[in-house]
Amino acid sequence: MFRKLFGGSKFLKKMNPLMELYSCSKNSEKTYRELEKLEGLIRTKGERAMYDLNRSCLLYDMHKHQQAADVIQQIPSLNPEFDAQCAEMKTKIMIALNRGEHR
Repeated sequence: MFRKLFGGSKFLKKMNPLMELYSCSKNSEKTYRELEKLEGLIRTKGERAMYDLNRSCLLYDMHKHQQAADVIQQIPSLNPEFDAQCAEMKTKIMIALNRGEHR
């Protein structure tokens, strides 16, 4: 209860600005390294799922499609909106894998 009243998630407070910076810089390798440093702050199933989805997206952007597929397959179903985001990413990864664009 106090966590919700006095500050929320340290993980999300650091991940959200990181992903905003990535949207401008498009430096997927550096963003991926910074995101990995935040893994220790994960406390909930939802934070883990969001971390894995962002990891998968960054791997996809680095053209590491097989690794992205491995990560996204581990993400559990949470809610319809989040599941739709995961499905969209899965589709992109599968298209890239079928085209032979993976490394």
